Amino acid sequence: MTPKENEPFERSSERRGKAEAIEHHQGMEPDMSALDDAGDPAVAFEALRETVENLAADLTREMTTIRRGVETALDQFERQGAPIDYSADLGHLTQGLALMTERLHAVEQSPLLRQSAEHQARIFERSGEGLVRDAVQALERQASDLERISTVLASHNAQVFHRKDQDFRMWVAGVTGVIVGAFILVALPRFLPFSADAHVAALVMGKSRIEAGRDMISSADPFTLQKMSWGARFYDAGGEAVAKCLAKAEETGKDQKCTVTVPAPETQQ
Repeated sequence: MTPKENEPFERSSERRGKAEAIEHHQGMEPDMSALDDAGDPAVAFEALRETVENLAADLTREMTTIRRGVETALDQFERQGAPIDYSADLGHLTQGLALMTERLHAVEQSPLLRQSAEHQARIFERSGEGLVRDAVQALERQASDLERISTVLASHNAQVFHRKDQDFRMWVAGVTGVIVGAFILVALPRFLPFSADAHVAALVMGKSRIEAGRDMISSADPFTLQKMSWGARFYDAGGEAVAKCLAKAEETGKDQKCTVTVPAPETQQ
């Protein structure tokens, strides 16, 4: 095959290389999620605009190269009588152009291109305000709940303190009542008529008044109680004679001699 006959095949190979270059541009589609996640909307918008302009310039250059290749192929076809099948190359190029068109259409539909940087900034600002408002509302709800819980706890503490205060007052009143009652029980009967003090003493001791008096004398002076017991026995034995002698002494105003009977001492068994 002569160099002139080999030239169409070289040009075909060149066109295949250019078609592969077009396929290489398929990987140049900008990452929309990365642009959407950019911190500054103005910078993201400017980067996306530059990427689209570069893709458009590359597509223009590729279209110029393809047009020149097609014109050269037609010239070679006219020079040579035998037809050369370029359907595979043309189909490959057409497929690449279709893919590039779809990519550019997707880029054109991007919200960053359809809206200005100021609009994106306002969207981000509203989103930030919404987040701050939600956080403030959540904090307000928590503060309200905390205040309500504090109020309930304060009410419970007040009730407990009031109950303890009531118990303390009740105990104080009870002890005071016992002390005052004991004082009244001891001091008041002596001022009452009808020997109320003796009745109270006997009631407290749980005995008759005579037995209560004997027990009180015995606890105060046991010897005096013995003398009282001996005098009672002496009076029982000769009390009548002693009474007559005492009456005669009162009449005469002089001492009288009386005969008395002394009882024998009681034997303890």
